[in-house]
Amino acid sequence: MVLQLSVATEADVECIASIHLAAFDSNPLLHAQFPTPSSLKGLHTSLSQDALSTIRKGESSGKIVLVVRETAADDRIIGFAKWDLPQTSEGIFHSDITWPEGCRQEYLDEYIEKAESAKNRVIGDNPCYRLTFVATHPRFQGRGAGTLLTEWGLERARQEGNIPVYLESTIAASSLYRRLGFVALDGLSMTLPEDGSTSGPNIYEEVCMLKTWEDDYNTDIGHWDSTLSISSLLQDYEAGIKPQDVVQAIFERIEAYNQVQPSVWIYLQPIGEVMRAANELPIRWPNPKIRPALYGVPFSVKDSIDVPGVPTATGCPPLASTPATSAPVYQRCIDAGALFIGKTNMEQLATGMTGCRSPFGTLHSTFSKRHIVGGSSSGSAVTVSQGLVSFSLGSDTAGSIRVPAMFNGIYGFKPTKGTVSARGVSPACLHQDCVSFLTCNVEDAETVWEVCKGFDKGDFFAKLPRPIPVSAPRKLSFRFGIPPAVALEICSPPFKKQFAEVVEMIKRYGTLADMDWRPFAAANELLYSSSFVMERLTILPDGWFAQNKQLLHPVTRQVFESVLARNSSAVDLFKDLHKQAEYKRAVEGILTLEEDSETDEITLMVVPTTPFHPTIEEVGKDPIGINGRLGSFAHFANVLDLVGIAMPCGTYETDEVAEGQKTRLPFGVTVLAGAGLDGELLKIAKVIEESLQNIGQE
Repeated sequence: MVLQLSVATEADVECIASIHLAAFDSNPLLHAQFPTPSSLKGLHTSLSQDALSTIRKGESSGKIVLVVRETAADDRIIGFAKWDLPQTSEGIFHSDITWPEGCRQEYLDEYIEKAESAKNRVIGDNPCYRLTFVATHPRFQGRGAGTLLTEWGLERARQEGNIPVYLESTIAASSLYRRLGFVALDGLSMTLPEDGSTSGPNIYEEVCMLKTWEDDYNTDIGHWDSTLSISSLLQDYEAGIKPQDVVQAIFERIEAYNQVQPSVWIYLQPIGEVMRAANELPIRWPNPKIRPALYGVPFSVKDSIDVPGVPTATGCPPLASTPATSAPVYQRCIDAGALFIGKTNMEQLATGMTGCRSPFGTLHSTFSKRHIVGGSSSGSAVTVSQGLVSFSLGSDTAGSIRVPAMFNGIYGFKPTKGTVSARGVSPACLHQDCVSFLTCNVEDAETVWEVCKGFDKGDFFAKLPRPIPVSAPRKLSFRFGIPPAVALEICSPPFKKQFAEVVEMIKRYGTLADMDWRPFAAANELLYSSSFVMERLTILPDGWFAQNKQLLHPVTRQVFESVLARNSSAVDLFKDLHKQAEYKRAVEGILTLEEDSETDEITLMVVPTTPFHPTIEEVGKDPIGINGRLGSFAHFANVLDLVGIAMPCGTYETDEVAEGQKTRLPFGVTVLAGAGLDGELLKIAKVIEESLQNIGQE
């Protein structure tokens, strides 16, 4: 096989137009602009005329058309490219091109305007070579024609004095240009007509890339494809990786994973916006030695947290609204240099723990397509588990962070309620809600918590932080309790086995102690089996449910109907509040921090995060019953205002076979401490973290 590059001739124009249409047949923008067979046929004529005009004028037109022939295919043209030369100022299309009848001119105009605006942002009026089109016939892709056509412009630009080279690329194709030394600096985004293949808007995006010669950018460094743990990412930045490289790689990952679960994202920030935020980072913090904790760290946000200009739907589009201001927890991340990627799918109105109650689509565990993802922070868990973001902001009302963390093999940290502002977060149950975090490891959870915590007088449930002693830090030991055997009977056999191994592992670091389980169990029942559940109704506008309940997911509607059927009174509520106070006081005497002059000792509770991992099919048969059982070791943490971290503890083998081998699912435990002991809990979690990850591994 020999590829031959040459300048196109008049005899090539029909072939060029045919390759253009064949190569771009899968491009959604093309079909939005030319939606009918007749308009596509007319486009062929327009493309032929455009190519013919350019070829006849030669380089005096400021443009050039190149073709690649393959000798093994009888010198057939297999690819072409259109280049704008440095002296041109006509833009991406000739101004005199005639578009066929039936085209959607508004999409043509919008694309041209956005493409030109992006180019001006990246390079302004500076002369450059611009690759406006490159295409290879689908039958001959992967043979190097696209690379050859691109390298022509690179070599010519270098010979003429290292002139910059600019192009726009689809995200899928951008890896080719990245290998050739291009750096993504901006982007453009368009909303196209819905095509019925996704539950959300049909978004078309391109990334704007530039090749410069000043530093001859190292393509090996520029190609980033590594872990998104915060500490690792910051080390990559120190080594020379640019935030733009990470953004580009993330969007490539997102596009690829959309083929697996297209409803992970409710809103995806346009790549151009994220690129611009990445470009601003070194301007905001020019000194590499003084960077904030979340510099260039990508994150997602649960669809119940306000991001200005982005609808907050809480999984319920009829109740969506678009905030003008940020939730403080989101703003703290932005102020610390984090990059917002998008908002994620969630359980409707945060009413469950399965992830199976969303109008945007049911997600599954990243470990198994048959098993539930967990909720209500379902999409948030997927984005962290799949390496699409470094962390996600969510909320925990009854285990909504901890449960999806376990089902997706990541960490879920629930701080003490009121230590992270919940202002700008749509409530599920105001008295129990707690802004929480999903991360890759304990250190990342601590990093994000340190950024986000702080007293907010605008949050009426906010707590003043616990005073930190000014003396030198003392050693910290721990003792821990576990649920009694009778409580653990609800666990599946694999979970019982894994939990027993976890307990033995933790005993290497701390002391197992007998503890009174009764106040924990009583508090667990209080969350959903008391008048507390009436608070769910307060999140709806007055009279909304009676008039609009048919708009809710069927299981969500069933939950609210059962709440109304309780007919709880104010007397019932006060009695339950008294019980809550009683159980809180009892647990305060159990989960303690004993301080002395040299060593402090904290008492913890360790529980399975959930008792089993159901399938989506099983939840469909008994959605409310299974949801309740999933919270057997989770609900009490919110009622008792405990701090907890869900930690992955290896995997276990199931009977399910996928791709020729048995599926392994994640197991995990939650380690809990008394209110206000967030820092101490995280310190212990870091000690046991590595050992727990290896539980159940063969």
